[in-house]
Amino acid sequence: MARSRAKSLLIVFSFFAFVLFITHFRLLELPYFWDEAGQFIPQTHDLWKHGLLVPQSTSPNSHPPGLPILLAGFWTLFGDSIEGTRAFLLLIAAAFFTISFLLSVELLKGSHGAPAFLAGAMMLCNPLLYTQSMMAQLDLPTAVFSTLLLLAYVQKRERLAVVAALLSVAFKETSIGIPLTLAFFAWREGRTRFALALAGLPALLLANWFGFMAFKTGYLFGDPAYAKYNLSYPLHPVRLAYALFRRFSYLAIENWHLIPAMVLLFRWRQIGFAPVWRPIVAAVTVHTLVVSVSGGAVLERYLLPVLPVLYTAFAAGLSTLRPKPRYLALGFTCLGLFSMIFLNPPWPYALENNLAMVDLVEIERNASGFAEVRFRDHRITTAWPMTDALRKPYLGYVEKPIPNVRSVEDFSLDRLKALDWKRGDVLILYSRSWDPDFGLTQWPALRAALRRYFGTPLEMTPRDIPDLPQLKPYLGYSQRGLWVEILVVP
Repeated sequence: MARSRAKSLLIVFSFFAFVLFITHFRLLELPYFWDEAGQFIPQTHDLWKHGLLVPQSTSPNSHPPGLPILLAGFWTLFGDSIEGTRAFLLLIAAAFFTISFLLSVELLKGSHGAPAFLAGAMMLCNPLLYTQSMMAQLDLPTAVFSTLLLLAYVQKRERLAVVAALLSVAFKETSIGIPLTLAFFAWREGRTRFALALAGLPALLLANWFGFMAFKTGYLFGDPAYAKYNLSYPLHPVRLAYALFRRFSYLAIENWHLIPAMVLLFRWRQIGFAPVWRPIVAAVTVHTLVVSVSGGAVLERYLLPVLPVLYTAFAAGLSTLRPKPRYLALGFTCLGLFSMIFLNPPWPYALENNLAMVDLVEIERNASGFAEVRFRDHRITTAWPMTDALRKPYLGYVEKPIPNVRSVEDFSLDRLKALDWKRGDVLILYSRSWDPDFGLTQWPALRAALRRYFGTPLEMTPRDIPDLPQLKPYLGYSQRGLWVEILVVP
């Protein structure tokens, strides 16, 4: 029996791994993007090269070192190539899809047909999961162990649940909400010893990590600016309301989620959710609230641990329909999800949510390569993350570090006008967000609200280049609405 189960598990994992590699093989050489380049890869590099748990080449923060330890171990065995790292992450993603499928099977026992396959199909088409599957960030490994924790809890495998809880918070501290919620339900069921272990051991791990950070840096969360941005900044009523709206919108409306969400709503009585759903839904709801009240950047990747339960609930709703409307709704949902891998919405969003990240990386790589050949001996002014791309060859943009890079906080016209510009200076100006001419942020009222409540600067676009008369356009690239302009002082 155990041998047959292991064989079935291997088949499922192999299927997901095959699909992921087939759909990502052309992107394995893609240089590191945004937070990968600015935080997680430099942190791993510091650990791998110098044995530093608290990084020196980037700002320390509150995140436990699970990801740097994992990647540094992989690099020790196989080297630090970008291709190898992304392939390794695809295997982790295959594990996530496999565990999610097993969780769907457990939660959908007794449902009509084979709805776990419906959940798996929707997850494979999800644009966020498509990009995150290859990215060196915390949220995918966290989601692996958080989903394993949910599965172990449903199967009443207490030791596995405690181990999974420890590993989930070892990658990201905000995942603590899931084991705490499950511990509450276990305590109500009379499993006191299990509840204490499930709540106490992850909390103890985090307490030790924060104590270590305070000892090393003098700050409990590593950096006071980071702590302010992620703890107090999100609690402003307007920003908090926006974060909660964004969470609801992403889970229930965007990417054509509205179709299965409406089916779930109107077929609620016919589904007959088993009692085991209650702690699982409560756990992912608490997780959603935790990542909404903590975290200045309202990033959808924080919701990765929620998606297996969400799509399982969608599949439960679809399973109550007759075959023809069921597969019609599934087809439209999967088509909508798949299309959003390529299509950008008309509002600002995290570029890592779909293939816009590839567009930005490719135009940055073109500009960095040209600057390395043509302007190596010049002073280059640009903004993060391009600054790191020019300074750190291991990120995949340049072969050797460019020595004279001046960093600016943003590309607002007033900030750039205030700089001293000398003969031969170079400015690399590029789009750091999705802000199309037809986008919602072109509305004056919305743009004013973004500046007032979120501090979003009004950054330059190619149309504003004549307002910097001392700089002359030299070369530009554009790709699917994202652009980069290289300007020089003659």
